Amino acid sequence: MFRNYLKIAWRNITRHKTYSVINVAGLAVGFAAFLLIFLVVRYEQSFDQFHVHKKQLFRLIRVARNPSHENYRMGVPFPVAPGLRSNLPQIANAGAIVRDEFVQVIIKDNGSSATKRFREEEGVFFAEPQFFDMFSFPIVAGEYRNALKLPNNVLLTQRLGDKYFGHWQQATGKMMRMDGVPMRVCGILKDMPANTDFPIKAVLSYATHLSYPDLKRFMNDWGYIEEDNYCFVQLNEGDSPEQFKSQLKQYSDRYIKPFDPNYFLSIQPLNEMHFDARFGTFDGRVFSKNLILMLSTIGIFLLVLACVNFINLSTAQAINRAREVGVRKVLGSNRRQLILQFLGEAAVVSCFALFAGLAAALLVIPVINNLLDIQLTASILYGGNMILFLLLSLAAVILLAGFYPAFLLSGFNPARVLKSTLSAQQGGISLRRGLVVFQFFTAQALIIVTMVMVSQMSYVNTADMGFNKEAILTAQLPQDSVGLANQAVLRDELLKIPGIEKVSFGTGAPIGGRWFIDLRTPDHVGKAPNMIVAYKMTDTGFFNLFHLQFIAGRPYYDSDSTSEFVVTENVTRKLGYSDPWRAIGKRIIVSGLNRPIVGVVKDFHTASLRFTMVPVVMTTDKQAYGMASVKLNLVQAKPAIAAMEKLWGKYYPDFAFTNSFLDQDIAAYYLQETQLSQLYKFFAAVAIFISCLGLYGLVTFMAVQRKKEIGVRKVLGAPVSAILILLSREFTLLIGTAFLIAAPVAWYFMHSWLQQYAYHVNLGPGFFALTIMGSIMIAWATVGYTAIKAALANPVNSLRSE
Repeated sequence: MFRNYLKIAWRNITRHKTYSVINVAGLAVGFAAFLLIFLVVRYEQSFDQFHVHKKQLFRLIRVARNPSHENYRMGVPFPVAPGLRSNLPQIANAGAIVRDEFVQVIIKDNGSSATKRFREEEGVFFAEPQFFDMFSFPIVAGEYRNALKLPNNVLLTQRLGDKYFGHWQQATGKMMRMDGVPMRVCGILKDMPANTDFPIKAVLSYATHLSYPDLKRFMNDWGYIEEDNYCFVQLNEGDSPEQFKSQLKQYSDRYIKPFDPNYFLSIQPLNEMHFDARFGTFDGRVFSKNLILMLSTIGIFLLVLACVNFINLSTAQAINRAREVGVRKVLGSNRRQLILQFLGEAAVVSCFALFAGLAAALLVIPVINNLLDIQLTASILYGGNMILFLLLSLAAVILLAGFYPAFLLSGFNPARVLKSTLSAQQGGISLRRGLVVFQFFTAQALIIVTMVMVSQMSYVNTADMGFNKEAILTAQLPQDSVGLANQAVLRDELLKIPGIEKVSFGTGAPIGGRWFIDLRTPDHVGKAPNMIVAYKMTDTGFFNLFHLQFIAGRPYYDSDSTSEFVVTENVTRKLGYSDPWRAIGKRIIVSGLNRPIVGVVKDFHTASLRFTMVPVVMTTDKQAYGMASVKLNLVQAKPAIAAMEKLWGKYYPDFAFTNSFLDQDIAAYYLQETQLSQLYKFFAAVAIFISCLGLYGLVTFMAVQRKKEIGVRKVLGAPVSAILILLSREFTLLIGTAFLIAAPVAWYFMHSWLQQYAYHVNLGPGFFALTIMGSIMIAWATVGYTAIKAALANPVNSLRSE
C-alpha cells in the first residue's frame, strides 16, 4: 500500500511539472535559509561552552552605586585578584588577565642582528597562572604554573610558534623580545578554537606586566584601574552566585570604597559574556540574545513561508484534482487513504526540497563565513544530533505543508465533484488569502528592517565625527630610547615625502584608545573626581591635521613634557562654565598634573556613535607618543606609504612597519552591524521570492476560478484593462493588509534597535512608503503574465461548455 502511495505521488508530481518545480524551489530555499540561520545561531551559542568549569566561572564587573548613573565597566584594580584569593578563601580560584596591543616581536639569531620582526596587533595578553587553572585551554608543551609566576616568561599558541620558529615543537626554551623586553618561551598552548571570546595568541606572565616601570607604582593601588585588566573567579560547585555577590560588595566597601566610592564589584556569568553588549569582550564582538531571538524567528518564519507557499500552490490545484478524488471515492477509497496519498506527495516534494536545501546551504556556508567572519564547516550539518534535527524539521514541514491540502482535497463530495458543482470556497480561497497576507507581512517586515539597518550603517560611516578622517594613515612608533631620539628627524623626513601633507605624533587619532582618567579641580582634591575624561597626548600638529576647531584660547605650546591642557567644550560645561573663554587659565588636575587650560575645541567623538561624546583632555608628552598620523594626497598614497616603510627600516631596523587608514578603522566599529545588514538583505530577498511564488499560486487559482466570469465580462464588452484591474485588485488589497500589520511591528523592533546608538537616523515614513510601493510593484511584476494571459484568453473557449 505504501509503495502504491509513493508511485501515485510520483506520477502526480511528474504530471504537474511546473507546480512541482515551484514547490520544490520554494521549500528548498526555505530549508536552506532556515538551516543557515540555525547554524549561525548554534555557532554563536557555543562560545566558551567547552570549558570544564563553565558553570562556575564569572567575570568581575564594576557597578555604579548610583542607579541613575549606569556605568558598565570590566576593568578592576590590580590588587583585586590576589586580594580575593587571600581574603575570600571560600572561592575555588581567582585570576587576572589583561590585554596588550600592537606588540613588536623580534626573533634574533645567534648573532646580535635582528632576523625576524613581527607586529601582533591583537591576541597578546598578560595572565596569572590561575587563569589557566580555571579555563580549559590545553597546554601541549612546557608548563605554566610556575613559569607564569615569574616575569619574562611567555606562552605561545601552536600557530604563533610555527610563525616565529618554524615549528612549535622547537619553540619551548627559545628567547625573543616583545616590545623590547626579553622573553623566554616557557610553553605552547593549543590553538584557540574559533568559538571563544579569548582570542589568545600569546600569554606573557602577569608579573611581566606589573614589572613595567610605569605600572609598578599601581601594583597595590586600589584607586587605579586599567580598563583591560579583567578578573575572573571560579566558585565552588553548588555555591550561590547571589551570596558571593553580597560578599563581593562587602569586599568592595572595605578595600575600594575609600579610594573610589562611585562603584562596587559584582559578577557576570561566563555564559552571558558573549551576549552582553554593555560590557563587551576582548575582541569587541558580542551577539546579543535579542539578535539570536530575531534570527531564530526569521529562520522559522522563512520555513513557514515556504510551507505556506506549498499550501497555496496545492490548493490552487484543488479544483483540477477534484474529479480524481471523486473517482477514487466512488471506487472505494476512504478519506484516510486519500490523506495518506496527498501527505505522501508532500513527503516526496519535501525530501527533494530538503536535499536541494542542504546542497544550497553547503554552497552558501563559505559566503556566510566570509560575510560574518565566523567558521562554520560542512561537517556541522552531519555532526552530533544534527541528523535528528533535520529529520524532525522534515517531518514538521511535511505535516505543516501537506496536512491542510490533504484534508481539503480528501473532503470533496464525490457527487458534487462529478456533477461539476464544486464551489470556490471548497478550494480554500479564504485561508489562502490569509496565507498570502502572512507571506507579505513577513517579507515587508524584513524589507523595513533591512532598509533601516542599511540606512543606519550608511549614516554612522558618513556622519561628522567632529574631526577629519579622510585620507589619514596611522602607523605605530617605537617608544624606546631609539624611537624617542629619532622622532624629530623622522618628522622632518616624512614631510619631505611627496604625497604627505601633514604629520602628527601622539597616542593616536581622536577616536580610539581606552585611556580614561579622573579630572579634578584644585579645590576638589581628595574627593570624588569632577568627571572621567579621555586623556590624549599629542603634539601641536594634531589640531591642524584632524581639523579640530578652537572656540576659545589657543593650542598648547610644543613641549617634550606636559605643561598645558587643551580641552573639549563639554569639559568646560561640566566644570560650570557656560562661556568657554571663562575656562581659559583655570587649572585642572589630570594624571596627578596640575596644569592650566589654554584652549577649548569643539566636541568630537572618541568612540563609535553608539555612545555620547565624552569629555577630552589633550596635552603634550613626547615619551607617550606611540603613533604617527599623516595626511596623504591619495593620488600619491601608494609611493608615499612605500617611502614611509623605508624610513621605518632606516631609523627603526628592529621595528615592523604596519599601517591602517583611519576611516577603515572607524568602519570596523560597526563591522557586525554591517555584516548583519547584508545578511538581512539576503533573507529579505528569500522572503520576497517565496511570497511571490505564493502570489503566483493565488492569481493562478483566481484565474481558474473566475475563468467563466472573465469570459462573460469580455463578451459583454469589458476591456482588457478592466479584467486586469479585476484580477489585481484582490492581491493589491492583500498586500496592503499585510503592510498594515508589518509596519507597526517593524517600527517597534527597529525603534528599539536604534536606541543602542546615541546618534541614529530618524525612523521616518520614507522607509514604509518605499516598502509598500516596492511590494506592489514586485507583486504586479510577478502576476502580470498570468493576469494578462487570463485577460486576453478567447471567451469562446471558457464558455464553450455552457
